[in-house]
Amino acid sequence: MSFPLLGMGRPALELWAQEHGQSAFRGRQLHDWLYAKGARSLDQITVLPKAWREQLQAEPPAAAADWIGRSREVHRSIARDGTTKLLLATHDGHTIETVGIPADGRLTVCVSSQVGCPMACRFCATGKGGLQRSLAVHEIVDQVLSVREAMDERPSHVVFMGMGEPLLNIEAVLAAIDCLCTDLGMAQRQITVS
Repeated sequence: MSFPLLGMGRPALELWAQEHGQSAFRGRQLHDWLYAKGARSLDQITVLPKAWREQLQAEPPAAAADWIGRSREVHRSIARDGTTKLLLATHDGHTIETVGIPADGRLTVCVSSQVGCPMACRFCATGKGGLQRSLAVHEIVDQVLSVREAMDERPSHVVFMGMGEPLLNIEAVLAAIDCLCTDLGMAQRQITVS
């Protein structure tokens, strides 16, 4: 199994750790740091042996952050009502938007499923640039983690209403939903694909 680690469940992370010469317990530690603590790089996961972290950093993808699969925040704008829009940079230099919408004791995250969109609907600015590519599982899950960090609150709902057409990236969308439910503890009924 390869990188990125984000998007992998506990059993897959346990197997990954074993394939890299560690016990399954290290996979459980990775799971905790990825999903509960929101680690952005291997360097932050200080419960892992330093020698192992250094060994991993010597292997491709080499950069410690690349093993995890987190995006970089490029811009943040906050509206008067607390709605927070994040512009995130992907590993290959594309940008995507995700939005955290607080209302009535809940936090909804509007996630993107593609970079751009092939549908070119007249009312939507995203489609004017066309489709660049579909997002991977880790890039979708990362949006929820990024909003959680930015707003310092656990998201209660996720809606696939951001950039792109989710049904044209259905495999990654379904895998991301499984990750959100299994690894982040969200309920399926709190996730909407539009």
